[in-house]
Amino acid sequence: MSLENRINFVKENIKDQYLADNRPWIIGYSGGKDSTAMMQIIWKALEEIPEKKRKKELHVLSNNTLVENPLILRWIDENLEYIEKAAINKNFPIKTVKVTPHLNDTFWVNLIGRGYPAPLSNFRWCTERLKINPTSKYIKDKIDSIGEVIILLGTRLDESSTRRQTIMKYQISNNRLKRHPYLDLALIFSPIQALKNSDIWEFLKTNKCQWEVENEELIALYKHIDEDDITLVLDKKIPPSGNSRFGCWVCTLVDKDKSMQAFVDDGDEWMRPLLEFRDWIKENRNKDEYRMNRRRNGNLGKGPYTIDKRVLLLRKLLIIQKQIKFDLITDQELKAIQTIWQLDGFHQNVYFIIKEINEIKESNEMAKNDEVKEQHRSDLKDICLKHDVDINSLEKLILEEKNKSLSVTKKSIQTTILEEMEK
Repeated sequence: MSLENRINFVKENIKDQYLADNRPWIIGYSGGKDSTAMMQIIWKALEEIPEKKRKKELHVLSNNTLVENPLILRWIDENLEYIEKAAINKNFPIKTVKVTPHLNDTFWVNLIGRGYPAPLSNFRWCTERLKINPTSKYIKDKIDSIGEVIILLGTRLDESSTRRQTIMKYQISNNRLKRHPYLDLALIFSPIQALKNSDIWEFLKTNKCQWEVENEELIALYKHIDEDDITLVLDKKIPPSGNSRFGCWVCTLVDKDKSMQAFVDDGDEWMRPLLEFRDWIKENRNKDEYRMNRRRNGNLGKGPYTIDKRVLLLRKLLIIQKQIKFDLITDQELKAIQTIWQLDGFHQNVYFIIKEINEIKESNEMAKNDEVKEQHRSDLKDICLKHDVDINSLEKLILEEKNKSLSVTKKSIQTTILEEMEK
């Protein structure tokens, strides 16, 4: 069968499934070759469906972990913008969606805030927090509001034995749909699963993209990586995609980040500090001098990073951010890190670190705010003395209540109050 016939077969399958029912589609889009080829074939299918029958909603879903390779993030953002514009012009029922991790789950909040050691194969805390949870939440929210949904993924049988097993494990007999491994009322449709790697490349080389980008741009990006694509991650058992990836620039689950090294070697010298920082994080993640001797659950053993290591990580990150003029950490994450440090009993000040790195001169307004805060603390201290209350315990309770969503444990504020009263 020729490539044209194989693509037509996929396209007819897509049309048939689209017209089969009214269940909305959630299309996993990563900007990689497989999800891009799938999206372009879906587009071809929609063009052949009469407008009056194009009623099914299509949600093109992309996941930004907040630590994506900056060049890949720019590529994905551009594509999402152009897909939406082109869909409006075509009157396609398509909307693009970009999800991010909850503030409590971001990489920097956990690495620098809580002091989690950089991810290891036996402590891979990142995938679920950064990838699975955000996409799953969006899907669950859609299920809650509109009922059963179908998730379209660009997975293929020849990608790897692990992915082949995952695809086949949940296949419904004599049906193109598969059960979702974790989400009730969600089914998975992998329309390009039978296509080979060579088919994907040939399709992209011989077909024009329907929105305002060129497939040649995507092909050029792939000279920086191996053949592995990155897909919407729904199963935490699937390992990272090969030894180089479209993905997180901070990933320590692989030995070397060949893709970022290739970007640097090809002239993107501004990315070198990112590469060196990532390597430094990996090389120093398990050193005893950087680890506390008690775990976050209170048990003795190799615990989180010391506060000195967390401060060092933050300083290095902020220096690189200033150097490359690209936002690597959000203001909300910085505030969350400060809160967690305080809850952990540390007194290091994130704002002072930022002020030092960025050489910020304190404005009159900032100075005034500091004066107001100091006056409030003085008033609170007087009240505590009057009523024989320990000010440190009270301040901790106030902080717990204000920021309880960032607490390491899920215990209620009432439990925290009782614990403080018993001290």
